[in-house]
Amino acid sequence: MEEKQVIHQLRTAADDGRLTIHMYQQWQQANGGPTVLELLEVYGSWANVLRLVGFENQMPRFTKSEMLRTLRRAAKDLGSISSADYRKWAHDHDAPTLTEVVIQFGSWKVALIEADLLGMMAKDQKIEIIQALLDASDEIEPFNSTTYAKWAKANQRPSITKVVRRFGSWTQALEEIGLSTRKAFTEQDILSALKEASEDLAVLSPWGYEIWQKKTGKDRRLKISNRCSVLLT
Repeated sequence: MEEKQVIHQLRTAADDGRLTIHMYQQWQQANGGPTVLELLEVYGSWANVLRLVGFENQMPRFTKSEMLRTLRRAAKDLGSISSADYRKWAHDHDAPTLTEVVIQFGSWKVALIEADLLGMMAKDQKIEIIQALLDASDEIEPFNSTTYAKWAKANQRPSITKVVRRFGSWTQALEEIGLSTRKAFTEQDILSALKEASEDLAVLSPWGYEIWQKKTGKDRRLKISNRCSVLLT
């Protein structure tokens, strides 16, 4: 679509020289034309869109400094700073809306960076993931990465990708939270297992030990097998 047409549509969507993202989105859904996302991709920000149609003097309700102070106050009141929590808090405190914050800074993450609150967001995300894993472990049987991935998708909880990205691996996440089912064996446990296996096997080797463990059904799983392998090599 030519820029002239875009300008005409934007001015048509405006009301008394004002044009917010919400106003344009409602007009666009009823009349067609480029979406808000398409306009932002082409022009970089909503402020640039307003300049395109000569609305650069359209003043926001709050200055950038006021928004930063508000974000810090919200974080202090809430003890967290997720976008969902802020949306509710702003509604109750006649504060800049989440949409206004995003328009001003370009994204929620950038707003938190400028307000020095990004660390709090990372903490919130970790807490959200931990709670999801705890909830899933109570509801899912068996509880593993595959079943969690399906559960998370069905319940709109943090994905397995987010879990791995935050903790480094699925196993590390479970170990850090205390959900790991792997049994910790002492050195004495390992030596006892080796002695018992050597009495049954003609030749004691890592592979032989693993076969022996599976046949006897001893409660000495991969972790102990790996450690025995080190001792046997």
